[in-house]
Amino acid sequence: MEIILNDSEQKLAIYVARKRYESSRKSGIVNAKKGPQSNEQTDLEGIGAEIAFCKMFNVYPDLGEGCPYADAWTLELGSVDVKATKWRKGRLLAQPSKINLEKVDNYVLMVGQFPSYRYVGSASSEELLHPQSITDMGHGPVYALNQSQLKQKWLTKQNHQQKWSPSYLEELIA
Repeated sequence: MEIILNDSEQKLAIYVARKRYESSRKSGIVNAKKGPQSNEQTDLEGIGAEIAFCKMFNVYPDLGEGCPYADAWTLELGSVDVKATKWRKGRLLAQPSKINLEKVDNYVLMVGQFPSYRYVGSASSEELLHPQSITDMGHGPVYALNQSQLKQKWLTKQNHQQKWSPSYLEELIA
């Protein structure tokens, strides 16, 4: 499912990316980006993907200036760290240096470039942050899962609509 950010969402992403970048640099947080893109582009793609994911789930993204843990929370996935890549066959990646800091239930992969993203799938923290998932893609060790290893069941359009049907909500309340 492809999500295209509207004009307001794009303006919000640009603003939050700029603020996160400024706040992180002032706080001495080192940007762990991989690749030749600018730091600003990395931050924009990250928040753009977060907003797109949240739009799909009809939840609010964390718009703070750099939450160290989750980007969003949903009933289906719990706390979520949204990862983005522009590569059509890109992998879900996480830095080994953050293994003790990460307190999220699931990671999701969004593929695309600002302002258009596609949900690819999810993996639990246990699945991604596993010693067998460590690889080196030319920039040092990183946790990585191929797209074929991700769960896609959470976000089919039918599944998402069923999750929020009146009967489902009544079951939740009962």
